[in-house]
Amino acid sequence: MNVLGLFKGNKDANAIDQEALTEIEKHIPVTTTPIGIHDPVSDDDSVCSGGCHSDDEDVKRGEEIFQKLKIDKETPLLNTSKTPKIHFIVPTSQIDWQFDACNEKEDSVQYKINKWCNDHMDEYSNVGEGQTLTCSVTSLPKNIMDIEVMKGTKNNVLVLPFFVWIKDLRSENVNDVLDDLVPKLLKHDIDRDQLLREREYLSLAREKAFVFICSHTTRDKRCGVTAPYLCKTFEKLLRPHGLYRDNSDFRPDGVNIAFINHVGGHKYAGNVQIYLKREHTLIWLGRITPKNVGTIIENVLVPDVATLPLPDKVRCIRKYEAW
Repeated sequence: MNVLGLFKGNKDANAIDQEALTEIEKHIPVTTTPIGIHDPVSDDDSVCSGGCHSDDEDVKRGEEIFQKLKIDKETPLLNTSKTPKIHFIVPTSQIDWQFDACNEKEDSVQYKINKWCNDHMDEYSNVGEGQTLTCSVTSLPKNIMDIEVMKGTKNNVLVLPFFVWIKDLRSENVNDVLDDLVPKLLKHDIDRDQLLREREYLSLAREKAFVFICSHTTRDKRCGVTAPYLCKTFEKLLRPHGLYRDNSDFRPDGVNIAFINHVGGHKYAGNVQIYLKREHTLIWLGRITPKNVGTIIENVLVPDVATLPLPDKVRCIRKYEAW
Protein backbone atom coordinates (compact mmCIF):
# COMPACT_ATOMS: atom_id res chain seq x y z
CA MET A 1 0.00 0.00 0.00
CA ASN A 2 1.31 3.44 -0.88
CA VAL A 3 2.15 5.41 2.27
CA LEU A 4 0.66 8.54 0.78
CA GLY A 5 -2.61 6.69 0.33
CA LEU A 6 -3.05 6.54 4.08
CA PHE A 7 -3.38 10.30 4.27
CA LYS A 8 -4.87 11.57 1.02
CA GLY A 9 -8.38 11.25 2.40
CA ASN A 10 -7.62 13.41 5.43
CA LYS A 11 -8.14 17.14 5.68
CA ASP A 12 -5.72 19.94 6.47
CA ALA A 13 -3.56 18.75 9.39
CA ASN A 14 -3.83 15.13 8.30
CA ALA A 15 -2.68 15.81 4.75
CA ILE A 16 0.96 15.16 3.92
CA ASP A 17 2.58 15.28 0.53
CA GLN A 18 5.15 12.99 -1.05
CA GLU A 19 7.97 15.53 -0.62
CA ALA A 20 7.37 15.64 3.13
CA LEU A 21 7.22 11.85 3.34
CA THR A 22 10.49 11.56 1.43
CA GLU A 23 12.16 13.98 3.84
CA ILE A 24 10.88 12.07 6.87
CA GLU A 25 11.93 8.69 5.49
CA LYS A 26 15.54 9.85 5.31
CA HIS A 27 15.49 9.54 9.10
CA ILE A 28 13.03 6.72 9.89
CA PRO A 29 10.89 4.28 7.91
CA VAL A 30 7.24 5.30 7.66
CA THR A 31 5.00 2.32 8.30
CA THR A 32 2.17 1.72 5.85
CA THR A 33 0.23 -0.45 8.30
CA PRO A 34 0.65 1.04 11.79
CA ILE A 35 0.00 -1.45 14.57
CA GLY A 36 -3.24 -0.79 16.40
CA ILE A 37 -4.76 1.73 14.00
CA HIS A 38 -8.19 0.58 12.92
CA ASP A 39 -9.24 3.72 11.03
CA PRO A 40 -6.15 5.20 9.30
CA VAL A 41 -8.16 7.62 7.19
CA SER A 42 -10.49 9.74 9.27
CA ASP A 43 -11.78 13.22 8.52
CA ASP A 44 -12.15 14.09 12.18
CA ASP A 45 -8.72 12.78 13.19
CA SER A 46 -10.38 10.12 15.32
CA VAL A 47 -7.66 7.51 15.03
CA CYS A 48 -7.79 5.26 18.08
CA SER A 49 -4.91 2.88 18.51
CA GLY A 50 -2.86 0.48 20.58
CA GLY A 51 -5.47 -0.13 23.27
CA CYS A 52 -6.82 3.45 23.26
CA HIS A 53 -10.38 2.40 22.52
CA SER A 54 -13.55 4.37 23.01
CA ASP A 55 -14.41 2.38 26.14
CA ASP A 56 -11.15 3.42 27.82
CA GLU A 57 -12.42 6.05 30.22
CA ASP A 58 -9.04 7.78 30.65
CA VAL A 59 -8.62 8.18 26.90
CA LYS A 60 -12.25 9.18 26.42
CA ARG A 61 -11.96 11.88 29.07
CA GLY A 62 -8.68 13.08 27.63
CA GLU A 63 -10.14 13.34 24.15
CA GLU A 64 -13.09 15.35 25.45
CA ILE A 65 -10.71 17.83 27.08
CA PHE A 66 -8.51 18.07 23.98
CA GLN A 67 -11.53 18.80 21.78
CA LYS A 68 -12.27 21.91 23.82
CA LEU A 69 -8.85 23.44 23.16
CA LYS A 70 -8.06 25.79 20.32
CA ILE A 71 -5.40 23.90 18.33
CA ASP A 72 -4.01 24.86 14.93
CA LYS A 73 -5.08 21.94 12.75
CA GLU A 74 -4.41 23.55 9.38
CA THR A 75 -0.71 24.41 9.24
CA PRO A 76 1.49 21.58 7.87
CA LEU A 77 3.62 20.49 10.81
CA LEU A 78 6.87 19.40 9.19
CA ASN A 79 9.70 21.86 9.94
CA THR A 80 7.66 23.98 12.36
CA SER A 81 10.46 23.34 14.86
CA LYS A 82 14.24 22.94 14.74
CA THR A 83 16.30 19.92 15.65
CA PRO A 84 18.99 20.42 18.30
CA LYS A 85 22.63 19.65 17.69
CA ILE A 86 22.83 18.97 21.38
CA HIS A 87 20.10 19.14 24.01
CA PHE A 88 20.91 19.67 27.68
CA ILE A 89 18.15 18.48 30.05
CA VAL A 90 18.27 19.78 33.64
CA PRO A 91 16.13 18.02 36.29
CA THR A 92 13.97 20.22 38.55
CA SER A 93 11.28 17.90 39.98
CA GLN A 94 8.74 20.46 38.71
CA ILE A 95 6.03 20.29 36.07
CA ASP A 96 5.73 24.05 35.53
CA TRP A 97 8.18 26.92 35.64
CA GLN A 98 8.41 30.68 35.34
CA PHE A 99 8.03 32.14 31.85
CA ASP A 100 11.75 31.94 30.99
CA ALA A 101 12.39 28.65 32.71
CA CYS A 102 16.17 28.49 32.29
CA ASN A 103 16.65 32.10 33.35
CA GLU A 104 14.94 32.09 36.75
CA LYS A 105 18.20 32.18 38.73
CA GLU A 106 21.40 33.66 37.33
CA ASP A 107 23.59 31.36 39.42
CA SER A 108 21.76 28.19 38.44
CA VAL A 109 23.18 25.40 36.31
CA GLN A 110 20.45 25.82 33.69
CA TYR A 111 21.04 29.57 33.44
CA LYS A 112 24.75 29.02 32.81
CA ILE A 113 24.11 26.28 30.26
CA ASN A 114 21.51 28.34 28.44
CA LYS A 115 23.87 31.32 28.30
CA TRP A 116 26.68 29.11 27.02
CA CYS A 117 24.41 27.79 24.28
CA ASN A 118 23.41 31.28 23.19
CA ASP A 119 27.00 32.52 23.26
CA HIS A 120 28.30 29.60 21.15
CA MET A 121 25.49 29.18 18.63
CA ASP A 122 27.38 30.85 15.79
CA GLU A 123 30.61 29.04 16.62
CA TYR A 124 28.93 25.66 16.13
CA SER A 125 26.60 26.62 13.29
CA ASN A 126 28.49 24.40 10.85
CA VAL A 127 29.53 21.72 13.32
CA GLY A 128 27.58 18.57 14.00
CA GLU A 129 24.06 17.60 12.97
CA GLY A 130 20.95 19.58 13.75
CA GLN A 131 20.30 23.30 14.02
CA THR A 132 20.38 24.54 17.63
CA LEU A 133 22.18 24.31 20.95
CA THR A 134 19.37 23.87 23.44
CA CYS A 135 18.86 23.84 27.20
CA SER A 136 15.62 22.68 28.83
CA VAL A 137 14.38 21.96 32.33
CA THR A 138 12.21 18.95 33.12
CA SER A 139 10.28 17.11 35.78
CA LEU A 140 13.06 14.54 36.08
CA PRO A 141 13.98 14.37 39.78
CA LYS A 142 16.74 16.39 41.36
CA ASN A 143 18.55 15.36 44.53
CA ILE A 144 16.56 17.10 47.24
CA MET A 145 19.03 15.90 49.88
CA ASP A 146 21.83 18.04 48.41
CA ILE A 147 21.70 21.67 49.52
CA GLU A 148 23.68 22.85 46.46
CA VAL A 149 21.20 21.14 44.17
CA MET A 150 18.31 22.72 46.03
CA LYS A 151 19.95 26.13 45.55
CA GLY A 152 20.30 25.36 41.85
CA THR A 153 24.07 25.68 41.78
CA LYS A 154 24.71 21.96 41.18
CA ASN A 155 22.83 19.30 39.22
CA ASN A 156 23.10 16.23 37.05
CA VAL A 157 22.51 17.10 33.39
CA LEU A 158 21.26 14.75 30.68
CA VAL A 159 22.93 15.29 27.31
CA LEU A 160 20.93 14.20 24.27
CA PRO A 161 20.98 12.68 21.68
CA PHE A 162 24.13 11.15 23.22
CA PHE A 163 22.36 9.57 26.20
CA VAL A 164 25.00 10.60 28.70
CA TRP A 165 24.75 12.29 32.08
CA ILE A 166 27.08 15.00 33.34
CA LYS A 167 27.24 14.19 37.02
CA ASP A 168 27.27 16.89 39.71
CA LEU A 169 27.83 19.78 37.33
CA ARG A 170 28.38 23.02 39.25
CA SER A 171 27.43 26.43 37.93
CA GLU A 172 30.96 27.77 38.13
CA ASN A 173 32.24 24.84 36.06
CA VAL A 174 29.66 24.95 33.26
CA ASN A 175 31.78 26.93 30.80
CA ASP A 176 34.90 24.79 31.28
CA VAL A 177 33.00 21.50 31.05
CA LEU A 178 31.00 22.46 27.96
CA ASP A 179 34.02 24.03 26.25
CA ASP A 180 35.73 20.67 26.61
CA LEU A 181 32.81 18.28 26.06
CA VAL A 182 30.66 19.78 23.30
CA PRO A 183 33.25 19.81 20.49
CA LYS A 184 34.16 16.20 21.26
CA LEU A 185 30.52 15.17 20.98
CA LEU A 186 29.68 17.20 17.90
CA LYS A 187 32.87 16.55 15.96
CA HIS A 188 32.94 12.81 16.74
CA ASP A 189 36.72 12.98 17.09
CA ILE A 190 36.76 10.57 20.05
CA ASP A 191 34.85 7.33 20.56
CA ARG A 192 32.34 6.89 23.33
CA ASP A 193 34.28 4.41 25.47
CA GLN A 194 37.41 6.54 25.42
CA LEU A 195 35.47 9.68 26.33
CA LEU A 196 33.77 7.92 29.24
CA ARG A 197 37.11 6.63 30.49
CA GLU A 198 38.77 10.02 30.27
CA ARG A 199 35.87 12.03 31.73
CA GLU A 200 34.88 10.51 35.03
CA TYR A 201 32.06 13.01 35.41
CA LEU A 202 30.20 11.30 32.54
CA SER A 203 27.98 8.23 32.73
CA LEU A 204 25.69 6.51 30.21
CA ALA A 205 21.92 6.86 30.56
CA ARG A 206 20.32 3.46 31.14
CA GLU A 207 17.09 4.17 29.23
CA LYS A 208 16.34 3.03 25.67
CA ALA A 209 14.21 6.13 25.13
CA PHE A 210 13.11 9.39 26.70
CA VAL A 211 9.70 10.92 26.00
CA PHE A 212 9.33 14.59 26.88
CA ILE A 213 5.91 16.25 26.95
CA CYS A 214 5.60 20.04 27.12
CA SER A 215 3.71 20.97 30.30
CA HIS A 216 4.69 24.65 30.59
CA THR A 217 1.40 26.11 31.80
CA THR A 218 2.92 29.53 32.51
CA ARG A 219 3.75 29.89 28.82
CA ASP A 220 0.47 28.47 27.51
CA LYS A 221 -2.36 26.68 29.30
CA ARG A 222 -2.91 24.29 26.39
CA CYS A 223 0.30 22.46 27.23
CA GLY A 224 -0.55 22.48 30.92
CA VAL A 225 -3.90 20.88 30.15
CA THR A 226 -2.74 18.30 27.60
CA ALA A 227 0.47 17.07 29.22
CA PRO A 228 -0.97 15.20 32.24
CA TYR A 229 -3.43 13.26 30.06
CA LEU A 230 -0.67 12.28 27.63
CA CYS A 231 1.71 11.31 30.41
CA LYS A 232 -0.90 9.12 32.13
CA THR A 233 -1.71 7.36 28.85
CA PHE A 234 1.96 6.73 28.00
CA GLU A 235 2.57 5.28 31.45
CA LYS A 236 -0.55 3.09 31.36
CA LEU A 237 0.17 1.63 27.92
CA LEU A 238 3.91 1.11 28.47
CA ARG A 239 3.38 -1.04 31.57
CA PRO A 240 2.07 -4.16 29.76
CA HIS A 241 5.26 -4.14 27.68
CA GLY A 242 7.49 -3.93 30.76
CA LEU A 243 8.97 -0.66 29.44
CA TYR A 244 7.62 1.94 31.84
CA ARG A 245 10.19 3.26 34.32
CA ASP A 246 9.36 5.58 37.16
CA ASN A 247 12.05 7.53 38.96
CA SER A 248 12.73 4.72 41.45
CA ASP A 249 13.01 1.98 38.82
CA PHE A 250 16.62 1.60 37.73
CA ARG A 251 16.23 -1.35 35.38
CA PRO A 252 17.93 -0.68 32.03
CA ASP A 253 16.35 -0.39 28.60
CA GLY A 254 13.08 1.17 29.67
CA VAL A 255 11.28 4.36 28.67
CA ASN A 256 11.26 7.43 30.89
CA ILE A 257 8.31 9.81 30.48
CA ALA A 258 8.88 13.36 31.73
CA PHE A 259 7.51 16.88 31.41
CA ILE A 260 9.58 19.61 29.74
CA ASN A 261 9.42 23.38 29.59
CA HIS A 262 8.44 25.47 26.55
CA VAL A 263 9.62 23.87 23.30
CA GLY A 264 7.80 26.24 20.94
CA GLY A 265 4.56 25.87 19.04
CA HIS A 266 1.96 25.71 21.81
CA LYS A 267 -0.71 26.01 19.15
CA TYR A 268 0.30 22.51 18.08
CA ALA A 269 -0.27 20.94 21.53
CA GLY A 270 0.30 18.29 22.61
CA ASN A 271 4.00 18.53 21.85
CA VAL A 272 5.98 15.31 22.34
CA GLN A 273 9.73 14.82 21.87
CA ILE A 274 10.97 11.23 21.61
CA TYR A 275 14.69 10.44 21.79
CA LEU A 276 15.62 6.88 20.76
CA LYS A 277 18.99 5.56 21.89
CA ARG A 278 19.39 2.61 19.53
CA GLU A 279 18.25 4.54 16.46
CA HIS A 280 20.12 7.74 17.44
CA THR A 281 16.96 9.58 16.45
CA LEU A 282 14.80 12.46 17.66
CA ILE A 283 11.13 12.40 16.66
CA TRP A 284 9.27 15.61 17.57
CA LEU A 285 5.52 15.30 17.22
CA GLY A 286 2.67 17.80 17.46
CA ARG A 287 -1.12 17.62 17.81
CA ILE A 288 -0.76 14.41 19.82
CA THR A 289 -3.84 13.36 21.80
CA PRO A 290 -4.33 10.34 24.11
CA LYS A 291 -5.79 8.19 21.31
CA ASN A 292 -2.50 8.49 19.39
CA VAL A 293 -0.30 7.27 22.24
CA GLY A 294 -0.93 3.55 21.76
CA THR A 295 0.21 3.45 18.17
CA ILE A 296 3.29 5.53 19.02
CA ILE A 297 4.23 2.99 21.65
CA GLU A 298 3.48 -0.04 19.46
CA ASN A 299 5.40 1.24 16.43
CA VAL A 300 8.13 3.47 17.84
CA LEU A 301 8.98 2.33 21.38
CA VAL A 302 8.29 -1.42 21.47
CA PRO A 303 9.77 -2.93 18.26
CA ASP A 304 13.43 -3.75 17.73
CA VAL A 305 13.22 -1.59 14.60
CA ALA A 306 11.22 1.59 15.08
CA THR A 307 8.87 2.81 12.37
CA LEU A 308 6.84 5.99 12.20
CA PRO A 309 3.05 5.54 12.17
CA LEU A 310 1.89 9.18 12.12
CA PRO A 311 4.06 11.16 9.68
CA ASP A 312 1.43 13.90 9.43
CA LYS A 313 2.21 14.75 13.08
CA VAL A 314 5.97 15.20 12.68
CA ARG A 315 7.20 18.71 13.52
CA CYS A 316 10.84 17.80 12.93
CA ILE A 317 12.93 14.66 12.86
CA ARG A 318 16.65 13.89 12.89
CA LYS A 319 18.69 10.72 12.72
CA TYR A 320 22.08 11.50 14.23
CA GLU A 321 25.40 9.86 13.52
CA ALA A 322 25.92 6.82 15.72
CA TRP A 323 28.12 7.52 18.72
